[in-house]
Amino acid sequence: MKQMVRPLCVLSVLLIIAGWLSVANAAIINLDLRGTGGVGLLPTNENPATTGGSGGEVGAGISFDDVTLALTINIAWGSGNGFTDLTGTASAGHIHGPTLDPAPTSFTENAGVAITLSSLGGWNSSATNGGFSGTVTLSSGQATDLLAGKLYINVHTTANPNGEIRGYLVVPEPSSFALLAIGLGCGAVPFLRRKR
Repeated sequence: MKQMVRPLCVLSVLLIIAGWLSVANAAIINLDLRGTGGVGLLPTNENPATTGGSGGEVGAGISFDDVTLALTINIAWGSGNGFTDLTGTASAGHIHGPTLDPAPTSFTENAGVAITLSSLGGWNSSATNGGFSGTVTLSSGQATDLLAGKLYINVHTTANPNGEIRGYLVVPEPSSFALLAIGLGCGAVPFLRRKR
């Protein structure tokens, strides 16, 4: 049994290293929309918070190619998309940034317009069935800010000209539970064997 435990631990460690290497070389990074109010495009993610509709990622969601610097965005709002309706037609939509601080401190900060989404194809200003599906190319500085959580998407309406719904673009935390479980399993087996 002792000879079987060590190869399993070695195999587990090798699989972890292989996973890290594949992530380190990955060109596509998935992103989430977050803020102080929660996950998605929310009025409570605005600074200061507003009242209004809600939205979030749809379809393929939001991803970033760190080689081509292409940011692909698939977002929607309104009851026709499974969210709540905006207070009126979306008057504008932008990527704002960079904030002074990285996420999550950035969640309470405002920044100027970096990229206008509402002037691009793929923009739908409907209050009940709106959204944006398209790709924008970032500069290298914007890419650095994106990965630090210093950019956010803001959708504006007449009732909320400074923004009705907002979501900060953040790289989700990797789940370390599996790594911890494997590590504890490899370390715990010899410990348990000594007690027997």
